Amino acid sequence: MRGRPYALLLLIALGSACGPAAANRPLPAYAGKITTLFDDTIEPSAVGMDLDKSYDPATDPQFRERTRDADAVLRVRILTVTARTSEAHSVYQLSMSAVGDEMVGKYPPKSPFNVRIDEKSVSIGLVKNLESGLVGKTFVIFVKEFVLADGDKELHFHLAPDSKAVIHAVSDSLALDEVKK
Repeated sequence: MRGRPYALLLLIALGSACGPAAANRPLPAYAGKITTLFDDTIEPSAVGMDLDKSYDPATDPQFRERTRDADAVLRVRILTVTARTSEAHSVYQLSMSAVGDEMVGKYPPKSPFNVRIDEKSVSIGLVKNLESGLVGKTFVIFVKEFVLADGDKELHFHLAPDSKAVIHAVSDSLALDEVKK
């Protein structure tokens, strides 16, 4: 019986050290070039609105950098879309959950999680038009956590199509980064 309290303490210590929530890491401010990588947008092709079928992650100059700098890259499914509108502005909250394991990253958000799209995002019109039509759709999300001036934290993201091309491009980006190390 004497070893049980120590075993319990060991399990508690190991459990509390695992996962992104336990990560006590410095977070960047949401400013500068990183705002173009995690721009709170949805690629139009991810919702079938790319009429000329031009989205190719292999030719996206920011794709590799976005993959490398993300806290996590994972497949997600939209659970709900909640609109908060006023005369002054509109904000949409997208609740999503991970589908399978993360593809990349040490700090995936705990599923389910929420992201916001407001009027600063070029995707605000897309979300307004599709709103509940986004529910159930799957995407590949590049997500990163940032710190606000008041110390609170928020997620910023980029949603890409849940396609073989995107998934292969993520793998290729990882391989290129490994070769360069």
